[in-house]
Formats: sequence, C-alpha cells, structure tokens
Amino acid sequence: MRQKLPRWGLFLWLGVGFFFVALPILHLFLSLSAKELFQTLKDQEVWRSIKISFEGAFGATFLGLLLGTPVGYFLARSSFPGKAWFESFFNLPIVIPHVAVGIILLNVLNENTWLGRSLSFFHLSFVDTIYGIMVAMCFVSLSYVVSAALMGFRAIESDLELTARTLGASPWFTFSRITFPLVFPYLLRGAVLALARSLSEVGALLILAYYPRTAPILIYERFENYGLAKARPITALIIFLSLVLFSILVFVSRRIGQKDVA
Repeated sequence: MRQKLPRWGLFLWLGVGFFFVALPILHLFLSLSAKELFQTLKDQEVWRSIKISFEGAFGATFLGLLLGTPVGYFLARSSFPGKAWFESFFNLPIVIPHVAVGIILLNVLNENTWLGRSLSFFHLSFVDTIYGIMVAMCFVSLSYVVSAALMGFRAIESDLELTARTLGASPWFTFSRITFPLVFPYLLRGAVLALARSLSEVGALLILAYYPRTAPILIYERFENYGLAKARPITALIIFLSLVLFSILVFVSRRIGQKDVA
C-alpha cells in the first residue's frame, strides 16, 4: 500500500518552492528607492520599450495561434509514418539556445537572401523592425501553442464530431460549434504561455532585431552601460506589469475552463 507524503511535508515543499521564486523578487522591490521608481515612471524610453514588448508579444502570440492550431489539429487527427518525429520537431525551438535562434532567423531573413529580397517587394523587412521582433518571439513560443492544441484536440472524443456529421452538420459547422469551443480553453492556456515566453525573449532579439528596443533589451542595455542601479527599477516595473497581466489572463482562462466543465 502506497504511503502518502504528510500534509505538513507538502506545505513545506510548497513553501520552499514559493520562496525560491518569490524571495529574489521581493528583495528587488525592497531594494528600490522611491526616487529611482519615480524617475523610471517618468522615463518615456522605458514606456516605449514596454509598448513595443507587448505589441510584439501579442502579435507573435496571434501568429502562433494561426500557425500552431492547424498543426496541432493535423497531428492529433491523423496517423502517418514519422508522426512522433514531427511532434518532437515542433518542440525543438524550446531547446535551441536563444542566440542561435537569432542567428538562424537572421541567416534566412536578411535582405541578401532570396527570401529577404522577395519579402522586400512587399515592404517587409525583419532586421531591426517590429516584424522581426514578432517573428523571433513567435519562433521561440510556437511550441507552447502546438502542444496545447495537440492536447486539446486529443482530449475531444471523435464520436461527438462523427455524430454531428451523421446528423447532417457540415465540417465547418462541426468545427466551429463543437470542436473549437471544446478546444478553446487549451488554446487559451497555450496562448498565455506563448505570450509569457515572447515577453521574456532577449537572445534572438539581440541578433535579429535589437531595434526598436523591447523592455528586456533596454534592461540589458542599461545594465551594460550604467550598472545594476539603473537596470533595477525598470526590471521591477516590468515584473509588476507582467504579474498584473498574467493574473488577469490566468483568471480568465480558469473561469472559461470552469464554465466548460459545468
């Protein structure tokens, strides 16, 4: 008979894990002075970098949903040789070093390549532009969307869709009214993770799109040029805004999940 870990032991490990993450963050906020924080709040460059970060992250997440949802659907509903390899392949961006991602994207998207020249006819440039930021963020976060979509489509009983089809429902009606509402909570959770991953990206952006500066790039630049004192208040502001945003997103995703269960 298996023995369960005592409740006090569970709370102990929970506390250790919590303080492992919370202690450095709390120390950061406690080490700030009101003057440092006030100067940061008045810094227009900081707010521009935050705006660019969120624009890039939301754009990358939207692009990731457009690309990753069909991929997850195809992998969940089809069977072919090498399927397991393809599933593993879409997790590859997670393990590639961030700077290597920037090298990979710069190598294919710079204006001296056939792809870069072709896209320039449509006035699309990815080196030091917001489009480059979105592409880099999407590349490193796409795995979360694909994994979430794959789990969501696999969790849906195919009998539900087959029953709707036998009753005369069209493929589009079946997908939009039955499949998509059931898989939406999974996609939302994947989007939240992808958004978080996008906002934290630095390495790929250092290579492909240093400008316009995102908030992590600005923090890195301030630290390199002026030291810890100048980077600290921007870091605290980013952490606070990220905490507020993701608290809202997690709350919404949980409410949607509870409605679906009910």
